[in-house]
Amino acid sequence: MTKYIPVRLQKKPAKKKGMPAWIKAIPESQAHGSGTYQKRLWRLVSDFVRIRDFHSFQGRCVATGAKIGHWRDGNAGHYKSYSVCNGMFKFDESNIHLQSAQSNAWGGMDIGHNFAEELNRRNKDSVWGIECDNRLYQNTNITTTMVIEKMRDILSKMKDLPEKPDYYNRVILLLEA
Repeated sequence: MTKYIPVRLQKKPAKKKGMPAWIKAIPESQAHGSGTYQKRLWRLVSDFVRIRDFHSFQGRCVATGAKIGHWRDGNAGHYKSYSVCNGMFKFDESNIHLQSAQSNAWGGMDIGHNFAEELNRRNKDSVWGIECDNRLYQNTNITTTMVIEKMRDILSKMKDLPEKPDYYNRVILLLEA
């Protein structure tokens, strides 16, 4: 025997908000991030800094000065490593720069020292600023709202780059729809 529930008392199914189409158009990264939103943010940040630095610094690795053939061939390397960054500082482009895959994967004290020297050469007191900025994010949890806001920020900065990742135009088209 089934129970009769009056129509007015039945709960309506919750509306699924889902991920916006413009975010879905950003491929997920395999490298960093917890969950699909952060993985997509990492892809944006990684592509942004690799293109930015490739064109601004003649495709040279920040830590070794080695020539990188194409921005896609390099890594987006953290000065202050991802594992010790607080909150959204994990995705802060002032801490992330074009780096050869070899120096990013098998760095050491010399690589870290060279990375710091080059950052300070590019922008006086850059390393000191990175240390201070990371402290600002202490005890800050990453929210979806923060991630989406950062995505929008990076997309607005990408528009000024001389080259764009292949998904960029589709993301912008969907974002503006």
